[in-house]
Amino acid sequence: MKEALPTANMGLGKICLYLERMASKSLTFMVLTKVFFSFVTVPLIALLLGSFFSFSGRKMVFDWGFLNLADSFPGMVIFMTVAFLWLLCFSFEQSGLVRFSSAALKNSEERVVSVLKRILRIFPRLLGLAAFKAGILLLCAVPAFRILPALGRTFTRQLPVGTYPSVGTGAFGWIAAMLSLLVVSRLLISWVFAIHYAVLEGKTFVGSLKASTNLVNGSRKRVLLTMLAFWPLSLLLIIANSTVFRVSRDFVIRSSCDPTSMNILKLSVFASVETMITTALSIGVSVIYSILMTRLFYELKEGYSDDEATSVTNPVKTKSLTLQRPWILPLLIFLAIQGVFFGYFGRFLVDSEIELPLVTAHRGSSFKAPENSLSAIRAAFEDGADIIEIDVQMTRDGILVLNHDRSLTKVAGVGERVHNLSFAEIADLDIGSRFSKQFSGERIPTLAEVITYMTKIPSSVRLNVELKDYGYSPGISEAVVQLIKEMDFSDRVMITSTSIERLSAVRELAPDISIGLIVGYLSSSVWNADVDFYSVPSTILNQRFIQRARSLERDVHVWTINNTEAMSRYSAMGVASIITDRPDVLSRLLLSQAQMSIFQLRVLSILMT
Repeated sequence: MKEALPTANMGLGKICLYLERMASKSLTFMVLTKVFFSFVTVPLIALLLGSFFSFSGRKMVFDWGFLNLADSFPGMVIFMTVAFLWLLCFSFEQSGLVRFSSAALKNSEERVVSVLKRILRIFPRLLGLAAFKAGILLLCAVPAFRILPALGRTFTRQLPVGTYPSVGTGAFGWIAAMLSLLVVSRLLISWVFAIHYAVLEGKTFVGSLKASTNLVNGSRKRVLLTMLAFWPLSLLLIIANSTVFRVSRDFVIRSSCDPTSMNILKLSVFASVETMITTALSIGVSVIYSILMTRLFYELKEGYSDDEATSVTNPVKTKSLTLQRPWILPLLIFLAIQGVFFGYFGRFLVDSEIELPLVTAHRGSSFKAPENSLSAIRAAFEDGADIIEIDVQMTRDGILVLNHDRSLTKVAGVGERVHNLSFAEIADLDIGSRFSKQFSGERIPTLAEVITYMTKIPSSVRLNVELKDYGYSPGISEAVVQLIKEMDFSDRVMITSTSIERLSAVRELAPDISIGLIVGYLSSSVWNADVDFYSVPSTILNQRFIQRARSLERDVHVWTINNTEAMSRYSAMGVASIITDRPDVLSRLLLSQAQMSIFQLRVLSILMT
């Protein structure tokens, strides 16, 4: 076994010695190539992925369903193109590292400029290698794509929300997938030295593949054991890094009561830092792997021993590996740029219009607590709502209270209407017992009480006040605006109504307050109204409505969506907010979509690293 593994008799000291010889120059080369690919190749890959996602009829594919599209001809073309670009980037980086590793093993000097010139001269061969590998590997790997959704369901935490392909993976599919993985593995091992032949001996891409296959055929076990000795440890390191970030991220999100939009921002921040560290790990892994495989290449081909190369140094005293100071700052700057690039700004590469909708709690968290109650409002905040929607009516004596229906029958069992009662007559009504004994004694809150509570929670949570006077309180617009101004709450409130007249009064009194028209049916008055957004029922909302609203620079809120499938559909359509009785479910769904979106961005990150 020891003879089969060059790493077994190579020793950590020699690895550190080779790293010492090539560290600064190889680091410079890696930073230069990664910066280039970050701003040239990766945006192109992102554009292709964005085009691929659009074949689903959505702006983004948030689940494993995108694998189903790989069966289509456009999907195959795009996947092959992306694979080609990735292999081209990988081949370019590995070509440079092979040159530096060869120089380090032979104790010779290699300049960054000369390496770049050498790679550019053989660039057509790298193109051929990348194209050929992409085509063959992709054709062999397509059956394996079909088992990924099943593996995802098996090994990932089951969320109560989210969508997966309904097509199952039969026995034939599993057999085909396993065979394809075996073929891909064999080809990867056979072609492991193709870049070495192209870079060090100048062979054509076909000649490089043949020479690598012939070299490996005589020592396949040794090559396989070398790869197995290196890659599992490297993968464990990367998995450990990802696990630490996942656990930390989940803990931070669970321990806070921030709205969903803030938690999505936290996901982006964690993704940025994780990408930075993953990039640093990938650079180290790539350099060490290049040293091991280049040494193995010379051993198998020439019976090479590096004893002579290391005789100029003292093999007993191993120098500690240090980076020269001039190279540390560029590396840190690059990692920071790369982390931000993929963790936050990278989402705009896929589709500049992708925005997850805000969570609006309909009458508070009305599934968990009595609608339009303080308990429902508190529950909505705890469930991660970005916006809390309430219905406001005016009592006979001018007090603004919360209630939706014309009468109080539903919430309190009283057939009277709010505008016919004084606040004193309403104040003692129990609206909790009819919902659950747990809420026995719950009272109808005033708008002032709600705003007072809102001032105690994060300012990122906003209030949607729907004017619900049913035509009996013509002064409700003035009363609501006056109270909002008195309590200095204008910057956290939006006002909605079915009445353009009521909204016009709000606009005249408080131009800084956002107003939205609740659309019951379509007419020309909808588009002529001076409003900031539309609140639209799901029964009449379609993509054409959203496009027309956007042409007028107006957002669209959709109501009332409690089904996760519909939530996913409207999220993909690009609405600004989804109004729901289940903000807890919608929040979890959007977080899972954000994680999937970040997973797709990680794909871009992996393509670069």
